[in-house]
Amino acid sequence: MGQPTHGTQSIYNPQFMNIIRLYMVLFSALILPAACKSDKSPQTPPTTEKIYLSEIAGRADSLLHYLHKNRNFNGNVLINHNGLKILEKSYGYADFRNQAPLKSQSSFRLSSVSKQFTAMAIMMLKEAGKLSYNDTVDKHLRGFPYPHITIRHLLTHTSGLPNYGEYFAQVVLRSKYKFTYPTNRDILLWLINEQPKPYFKCGESWLYTNTGYVLLALIIEKVSRQSYPNYLQERIFNRLDMRNSEVFDYQHKLPYRVYGFRNNKKLYDDHLFNRIYGDGGIYASAADLYKWDQALRTNRLVKRTTLKEAFSPTKYYNNMFSKNYGFGWHIDKDGQTVYHSGSSGGFRSIILRNLHQNNCVILLSNNQDGRYENIARVIYGWLD
Repeated sequence: MGQPTHGTQSIYNPQFMNIIRLYMVLFSALILPAACKSDKSPQTPPTTEKIYLSEIAGRADSLLHYLHKNRNFNGNVLINHNGLKILEKSYGYADFRNQAPLKSQSSFRLSSVSKQFTAMAIMMLKEAGKLSYNDTVDKHLRGFPYPHITIRHLLTHTSGLPNYGEYFAQVVLRSKYKFTYPTNRDILLWLINEQPKPYFKCGESWLYTNTGYVLLALIIEKVSRQSYPNYLQERIFNRLDMRNSEVFDYQHKLPYRVYGFRNNKKLYDDHLFNRIYGDGGIYASAADLYKWDQALRTNRLVKRTTLKEAFSPTKYYNNMFSKNYGFGWHIDKDGQTVYHSGSSGGFRSIILRNLHQNNCVILLSNNQDGRYENIARVIYGWLD
């Protein structure tokens, strides 16, 4: 019943990297031809480019097949190079109990990858003139007891608010009553009634916290006068034709909804925080995330100037320090790659995007075990 996380710890994992290194040796025949290729300029003949992309796709497919065969990967992958899907494939089962196979339409829990959709909704409302990033939270959420915390602080993890997960897990463990699922409203009431001490004064440091994005979802509901699930469905998923995406709801089951597991055998799908959204809670297919990636490149939802801020490092402590995190996105030091990962309830997910080139790697898994961020990083490196 632990707190859902997004993979803020180091994405380097020795065990997985050893597996990948072993793969490199076993499949060196695939690697060496591409390594010898030096001309990837616009003058590269189309046939040569196709061969090059085919080598990348084959290499990635071989890696994922090898890892799946050795019980180290179960899920879907989509690799985009210059706007072209060079690999879109499923490896394994949507439900280990009946060995139902994964499909291209399979919808996985995104966990903290959901945060970028929450941030987008806030940006859309800001463009519509319905809120400002500098609005204090208490302007929109009555009773919120921290008067100086703003929407921008929530977006950028500079609020200092503690994570709700540990508190609510302990409440359930101590409870003599029937197991219940906390909601976003419960998180707000906890802050109002308990007033937990922030870890630091807002704007003076950086600390990843799911609590901020739970509050952002409530602000979206208050400002838009729609439920968070309905707002995202109407304003984002439907507009982008993301047919296999929705905010999780026990009453509405996606036709290709995937179930989460541990060790490829133990069902780990019913999570304490299943009724909380904003920080997580979205299910989507890899194909839908590709549509999302392409929409971000063509400014279909917000203006380029608005989106630029989402991919800019956060400054704090009177602009003396910065953190490579924007609005729902981590940013690599080179400023070219943005990404986010997620982990909760038997699922792991990651999306890596190149802002300057139309390259993207999407990896979704319904096996909690493993460090799939490492796999995605290796594949992403082959696209350069």
